[in-house]
Amino acid sequence: MNYPNKNLIMKTKDLTNIPEGTCKCSVCKIVKNNIEFQWYLHRHTRDGFRLRVNTNCSVCSKMRGKEVNEALKQAKLAGRPRPEYGEKCDACERPVYKNKESIPMGIDGRWSWQCDHDHDTKQFRGWICKPCNTGPCSGTIEDTKLALNYLERTR
Repeated sequence: MNYPNKNLIMKTKDLTNIPEGTCKCSVCKIVKNNIEFQWYLHRHTRDGFRLRVNTNCSVCSKMRGKEVNEALKQAKLAGRPRPEYGEKCDACERPVYKNKESIPMGIDGRWSWQCDHDHDTKQFRGWICKPCNTGPCSGTIEDTKLALNYLERTR
């Protein structure tokens, strides 16, 4: 069948192999059915179910995506494009690589650039690694101090 505009075709969400149950969204704090969350297609838990991408419901994920896109625009306007791999994270100051596997042997590096922004003001703060975006790195006192210092600098 020939469709004049592929963008008009609705995609259906694949709900196969998602465990029954509920989850509390980490953004809106509402307990929702598991089908309201995003699930990886090809990553599974030990018991064979699909792995949840994160604990943000689909509605909040869409909202956060718009925030990140706005922060990316701000970064570009500020002359702060995504750094090259191997450059230092704005928070922990460790070099950042594409993924865990690409960190050179013997280097205390991190992975995956993240466009950091303030969720209240929606303002771009900087480019940080994935571990810094999900928590203060390895959990050491020094890493926590670096994370606090970064947040103070970017206020």
